[in-house]
Amino acid sequence: MPYLLLAIGIFFGIYGLYRFFLSANVKQVWALLLTGSFLAISTALFFLALTGRLPAALALLVGLWPFGVALWQKKKKARPESPSSSTMTREEALEVLGLKENASKEDIKKAYKDLIKKNHPDQEGTQWLAARINQARDILLK
Repeated sequence: MPYLLLAIGIFFGIYGLYRFFLSANVKQVWALLLTGSFLAISTALFFLALTGRLPAALALLVGLWPFGVALWQKKKKARPESPSSSTMTREEALEVLGLKENASKEDIKKAYKDLIKKNHPDQEGTQWLAARINQARDILLK
């Protein structure tokens, strides 16, 4: 009976992960993997400490430390420069929105709406690109 319950639990867990991966974006998958890794490492450390193998638990922690530092540094370096820190010219704004010099306000609003819909951070776009699109719209509508 316990094996049957375990098999049913594993089945529902795998099915739940399958459904999650179908609709998840890259950020959600990355967050799930990081959380799962953290929980697995924490559980292993706790189990090793609980069974009297504290030196092994500390060795595991020290062994994984460089990987954590490397991930942290990589994430810190990967942050793009904020678009507000650089000034955008009218020509650059037109290029970002894919418009010509004689574009009307309606054209600007339509191009903005189409681009932000595709590139919003909630739709797998980046914050940097969404900020550039917003900045371009603001410059052109002044």
